[in-house]
Amino acid sequence: MLAGVTLMSGKRVQTGLILSAAVLGLAVGARAQTAAPKEIVTQPEVLNLDALAEQGKALLDKARAGSGSAGITLAEYNGHHTMLTARVKSGGAELHGHFADFLIVVAGEGTELTGGTIVDRKEGENGEVKGTKLEGATAHVLHKGDVIHIPAGTPHQSIEAPGQSITIYVIKVEEPVIAPAVATLIAPAQPGAVTASKRPSPAPSYDPVLK
Repeated sequence: MLAGVTLMSGKRVQTGLILSAAVLGLAVGARAQTAAPKEIVTQPEVLNLDALAEQGKALLDKARAGSGSAGITLAEYNGHHTMLTARVKSGGAELHGHFADFLIVVAGEGTELTGGTIVDRKEGENGEVKGTKLEGATAHVLHKGDVIHIPAGTPHQSIEAPGQSITIYVIKVEEPVIAPAVATLIAPAQPGAVTASKRPSPAPSYDPVLK
């Protein structure tokens, strides 16, 4: 573990992934909705890495023909959602204040930078931060089968060298919201702290991993 980031080798990743809210142990408070409710998956699902890689080929073609990255949302769950993303060029620096990322490489290779300082930092909605690059970050080289966990609030940046491409299955987990009354019992409010009543909602409509 480096600076709160967990990296696991592909040898320890099963080719079938069983995902459910019970396994993840998520408990997220209710939020005000500004858009039409999305269909929430409540049953366990079994996914195959090879099948995801095959599905990602179309995204790689789209990335090559466009901005260098492409992605789709696969499913919405209570407290988290899953995506499939593909990249053929490096992206900018970013930080998700309220979402942790589990990135599972299903094809290709690349490097994920974590930590450090975001250059040309620009604050966005719902705790999202963007910048041109990271300085002083730690590099994690990723190959098929690797898993990297990026906690909420951690700066990160995807790097693709010329000729490289990568397809990633993403699990985006929303951090639990603590009701103001409960938060007061846990610790006194700090200046600038984000509480359930202050945090904007819903999650960003754009793809935070790819931009």
